[in-house]
Amino acid sequence: MPSTSPSPTAAAATAELRHPKAIVYAHWLTAAALLLVFALIIGRDWLDEDPLRASVLQWHRLAGLCVAALTLVRLLLRSRLKLAATLDEATPWQRRLAGAMHGLVYLLLLALPPLGFLLSNARGHAVSVGSIHLPRLLATDLDLAETLEAVHGNVAWLLAAVIGLHLLAVAWHQWIRRDKVLGAMLPSWRSG
Repeated sequence: MPSTSPSPTAAAATAELRHPKAIVYAHWLTAAALLLVFALIIGRDWLDEDPLRASVLQWHRLAGLCVAALTLVRLLLRSRLKLAATLDEATPWQRRLAGAMHGLVYLLLLALPPLGFLLSNARGHAVSVGSIHLPRLLATDLDLAETLEAVHGNVAWLLAAVIGLHLLAVAWHQWIRRDKVLGAMLPSWRSG
């Protein structure tokens, strides 16, 4: 009776097309935190009550700090763990473009929380993580706050646009190229 289990070579090839679990989970945790950040700030605009708006803004700030921390963890993981070779069949310009887009995502993810923190300072608002009050780096300056608010908002919408391009690239890989790029980043619920 012929064996139906994959050969060791086929199993090794499949295993090669999975990114390390730590990188996968850090990616999806960052995506979830980022979705929460956007949902909170957009949802805040629909609220009328000032105390509730202030509470939602505080949750937005905390979620933004989580995004920053997760981004730093992701960069550390990327420096220590080897990604699956999902782009080996891509042309050099496609690999460079993918690298540039990922670099831009990381840059924007790291830029937004400090901009938001400085914006809060310029508005005269303290930023706290639980009972820990973060130091103020700027004095209250409402003109500067308006500028920082515009920059923070523009960078956030730029990040949203870049994430949209990222999702289009995922769709292109999945349904046009039909390669293993998406599968390498999906969580594996199996042990091992």
